[in-house]
Amino acid sequence: MQLITKRNERTKRNLRKYRKTKFNYENFISEYYVDDDGKAYISTKVSSINDIISKHSIKDYEWVNPDFIHYVEDMAYYIPVEESIVLEICGHRFSEKEQALIRRVLTQYFGLKLGDAIIDINIMKKKSMILLVFGIISILLFMLLNIINVIPTLAEIIAIGLWFFLWEYLDLRFLDGSELFTKKLEAAQLANVKIVFNEKEK
Repeated sequence: MQLITKRNERTKRNLRKYRKTKFNYENFISEYYVDDDGKAYISTKVSSINDIISKHSIKDYEWVNPDFIHYVEDMAYYIPVEESIVLEICGHRFSEKEQALIRRVLTQYFGLKLGDAIIDINIMKKKSMILLVFGIISILLFMLLNIINVIPTLAEIIAIGLWFFLWEYLDLRFLDGSELFTKKLEAAQLANVKIVFNEKEK
């Protein structure tokens, strides 16, 4: 019994501590990412072009190294979308030709991600419009059935359909839509990234 009491007290004490725990997110972002020029830097360390461009790529069809891009996207996740991002590639001296290749491949990758986000938003808009149209038709049918006093069960079925279409419309347009628009902003932020090279390792 005493052991249970001590455990309960410890649990309550921990919960009180966790509720009071805070983290200065804005200050961390400012110190960790944002430089003196007011731009958010993502600094990466590489030892060869294969760290950025997949070694499995063939000429003129190069693609990004998944590990590299995963690291960049993870870092970008914490940067507010209103900030401009500078992607700094450190630790290796690239020729002008290699720099041009890296810029092209990364620009294509981030551009495709933005394109995906735009396509998802367009699909969401079409689906939500269809749901809205069916919802309006359901409202009109429900009103018509009530006016002409058709079987109540049929009116109830129409009412259920009405609520379904309107609920799905609101969920898709405002909840899923908000998430998709945020993803588009994040993709656009990276699509506008500035890529710089620094052969010195930070």
